[in-house]
Amino acid sequence: MKKVTAIFLASVMLLGLLTGCAGTMPAETTAPTQETTMPTEAPTQPTDAPTEPVLGTASTSASQILAKIWEQYGDNERFASYGGTVEHSVSDAPGDLNLSYTDEIVNKYLLPEEQLGNVESCASLVHLMNSNIFTAAAFKLKGDVQTRTVAKALRDNIQKAHWLCGRPEHLLVAEAEGHLLMVFAAKDNMDVFKQKLNAVYSGATILYDEAVTA
Repeated sequence: MKKVTAIFLASVMLLGLLTGCAGTMPAETTAPTQETTMPTEAPTQPTDAPTEPVLGTASTSASQILAKIWEQYGDNERFASYGGTVEHSVSDAPGDLNLSYTDEIVNKYLLPEEQLGNVESCASLVHLMNSNIFTAAAFKLKGDVQTRTVAKALRDNIQKAHWLCGRPEHLLVAEAEGHLLMVFAAKDNMDVFKQKLNAVYSGATILYDEAVTA
């Protein structure tokens, strides 16, 4: 089992290096011109990180929000995917993100660095071959945090990001069951996601639903 796990996680990390398709950090408009490519170094790991790759978990309410939506997908609608922090990812399902891996959350899911302290837990589901085809993240915010403030910061950050392998076509930011959902994807994948979101969380509030224009 460990051998299979290691092979899967190695393939995820290799594909990430080959495709490099997550959005990079937006260049600061007031700062000197900076490189906008993905960092070449792996995110700093917590000191107590396991010494060998292991499958991750999907135990937070953030991952459960995504899981309920993913469960609505039919066999003909699903795609090869993984969830959670790459080094501890879950195969073909949402997984928990580790807030200690700040570079991954800021660079891959484009949450502004200054908003990290507002997040209690988070999770993701990502297309295995190209993250710009489909990337979804769910953020459980701390109790005293204004959801719309974080949503606008996240939306603005995505809209001014620099993309590799072509930009995603559409962006969705919504609030469901006390969680902030973010998805950027190809339009056909976004259409399916919105159908499933509405089927499970009909009371979800759509905060942004727009084309990615950066």
